[in-house]
Amino acid sequence: MIRKLISALLAGTLCVLPVLPAGAAGETPPATQEEQAADPTAVTVRKMGMRAVRAAVEEGSPTAQVLRKTAASMDPGSISGATGGSSEAEALQGLIESMTAAMEKIGNPEDSLLYKTYEAQIKVLQIQLEGLQQSASSAMQGMTALLQLEDAAYQLRRQADNVAGQLAQTAQTLLITIQSLQYNKEQIERQIAALDRTIAAAEVQLSIGTISQLQMDTYHNQRDNLARSLETLDVQCENLGSSIALLCGFDAGTVVMPSRISLVYAADLREMSYEDDLAEAKANSFSIWQQRNELRQAQNVYDEDIPATGLSVQSARDALEAEQQAVESSFATIFQTVKDSQAALSAAQTAEQQAELDFHTSEVQYSRGMISRLEYQQAQDTLENAKLAVEMAQLNLTSAYNQYDWAKQGVMSTAAASAQ
Repeated sequence: MIRKLISALLAGTLCVLPVLPAGAAGETPPATQEEQAADPTAVTVRKMGMRAVRAAVEEGSPTAQVLRKTAASMDPGSISGATGGSSEAEALQGLIESMTAAMEKIGNPEDSLLYKTYEAQIKVLQIQLEGLQQSASSAMQGMTALLQLEDAAYQLRRQADNVAGQLAQTAQTLLITIQSLQYNKEQIERQIAALDRTIAAAEVQLSIGTISQLQMDTYHNQRDNLARSLETLDVQCENLGSSIALLCGFDAGTVVMPSRISLVYAADLREMSYEDDLAEAKANSFSIWQQRNELRQAQNVYDEDIPATGLSVQSARDALEAEQQAVESSFATIFQTVKDSQAALSAAQTAEQQAELDFHTSEVQYSRGMISRLEYQQAQDTLENAKLAVEMAQLNLTSAYNQYDWAKQGVMSTAAASAQ
C-alpha cells in the first residue's frame, strides 16, 4: 500500500501547478498596486538578464515549489522507537526456556503441582511473546514504510532540483529567443526604410512613365507585408515574455524582456573538454540517476526463486545502459552545435570585414559622384546588416554554450528519457 502511495505522489505532483504570488528577484521593480488598480490591463515589463532569470525561476517556480513542499511533507524525520519491543521479547523467550528446562527436571510430572504451574505460566508467556512478535513485525513494517517515505522524499527533492533546472534553462532559452526576434525586428525596420527610399524614387519614375502602376503597387504590398511582420514579432515577444514571467512565478500582468545578455567568453570556449565535460554531465545527469535508482529498487526485491524479479533487474539494467548512451549522444550533439556556432560566428565576422571594405569603396565613389545617393545608402544597409549578422551569430553561440553548460550540470533532454 505504501509503495502505491509513494508512486502516486511521485507521478502526480507535477500535475499540480498553482499560480503562486510573485517573489523572485528582477532587475526592474513591478508596478505598484495603485498603478495596477488604475489600469488593470496595463502590462508590467521587467528587464532581466540570464542570471536574474535563472535565480527567479529556481526560487519562484510554482512546479518546483510544489515538489519541494511535497517532499518536506513526506519526510518522516526520526524513526526512533520503531524497535521498542525487541528486548522484552527476548526476556520472555529466555524465561520460557528456563521454565521448560526446570520442568524437565521434575519427576512424575503428571502428579506435580509445580509442573502444572510451570505449564500454565509458559502458555501465558507464549501468548504474550506472540503478541510482542506481532507488534515487532508491525514495527518493522512501519520502519520499512518510513524508509520508503524517506527514499521517496529524496527522489522528490532530486526531481524538484531537476525540474527547476529544466525550467530555468527553458526561461533562459526564451529570453535569448526574444533577443533574436528583436534583432529580426531591427533587420525588418531597415528593410522598410530601404523600401521607403525605393518607393520615393519609384514615384518619380511613375510620374514620368518609366515604371507601371503595377510595379508601384508591388512595392507598397511589400512594405505592408513587412509592417505586418513587425506587428507579429511584437506579439511573439510579448507572448514569450509572459511565458518567462509565468516560469518565474510572477503575476499574469508581468512580461519579462531581456536587459543585456552576456556573451560567452573566449576563455570558456577554450576550456571545453569533451571527455571531461561528458564525464561531468553523466555524473550529474538526473535521468541516469533515475535509471540507477530503478535498478537499485529492482535489485532490492530480487529473488532467485522468482524468475520475474530477475527479468525486472535485467530490464532496469538495460534501461540504464540505454539512458547512458542517450546522454552521450545528446551531449555529443550539443558539443558539436557549439563548434558549429563558433564557425558561423567566424564566417559572419569575415563577411563583416568585407562589407566594411566595400562600404569604404562606396564612400569614395559617392564623394566623387560615381554612384548615386541611393546606391550609397544601400551600401550602408549592407554594412549594418553584416554587423547585425555578427551580433546574431554571437547570440547563437551564447545560446549553444548555455545549453552545453546546462548539459554539464546534468540538465538535458534525451530520446530515451522522452520515450518514458
